[in-house]
Amino acid sequence: MSKIFEALQRSVSEQSGNSLAETASVATELLRETASGSNLERCASLTPALSASDRAIAIKDPGAIAAEKFRVLGVRLRQLRQQRELKKVLVTSALPEEGKSVVALNLASTLARVKQTRVLLVEGDMRKPTIRTELGLPAIKGLTEWLRADLPLSEVLHRITPPGFWLLPAGEPLSNPLELMQSGRLAALLDQLTEAFDWIIIDSTPMLPIADTSIWTRLSDGILMVVREGTSERRQLRKALEAIDNSAFIRIVLNGASNAEHSSYYAYYAGAHDNRSPKPTNHPTNTRSTEV
Repeated sequence: MSKIFEALQRSVSEQSGNSLAETASVATELLRETASGSNLERCASLTPALSASDRAIAIKDPGAIAAEKFRVLGVRLRQLRQQRELKKVLVTSALPEEGKSVVALNLASTLARVKQTRVLLVEGDMRKPTIRTELGLPAIKGLTEWLRADLPLSEVLHRITPPGFWLLPAGEPLSNPLELMQSGRLAALLDQLTEAFDWIIIDSTPMLPIADTSIWTRLSDGILMVVREGTSERRQLRKALEAIDNSAFIRIVLNGASNAEHSSYYAYYAGAHDNRSPKPTNHPTNTRSTEV
């Protein structure tokens, strides 16, 4: 047990920049909760109350063409995980209103349909969270409350059935969550959750102009960048992509494509992405890309 404790301390210290002494209490708390028998089965189950206008297509109509696009994206991610470490996937965008939260929600829903796969969706946009309301859920405790107080994880993790993923909601929205996010508790939490889940999908704030996403990128294994046709600006997208480490970038997801067969959701693989400039067509010629 002492070796696990020391490893957890080191991990929190390295990711948060705090000393081992400062992170000891965080590591002790999480270790105590794990040893006390806290587990996912103790989490409350919630049923989505979706309306006709909700965009959770992978839950509402899993047989739809748009839902199929997310299944293909899930397959691509599983294939990529055979080549590199990939469990914590960050979903972001250059600017607001590009559909990152919808993509994160549908991706988590899709991955959760694979048998014996535990998927956690983290509502990491603590400023303007939308996933809980997209699911039609009431106000519930989440990340804000856990970071502020000594709460058991079972109070802030919720099983969403169907399709069977776990949700860590943002909780109370904050105008400036940076101080909480930099405390060291967030890094320790992600370390523990990584052991409990097969996939962790994180919906973060947009890359520009908010600094929150830089914290999430350091805690993630890979990044999906969502781009909405007719909304995303080439200059802003280029700036956001330049801020991402090459090794962390996974692919660009084109949301709302109007000139593609079946429309709705398309993604492009850009593993090498030696040319990161956004392309005006659905078939980039200067990058190694695959439509899914």
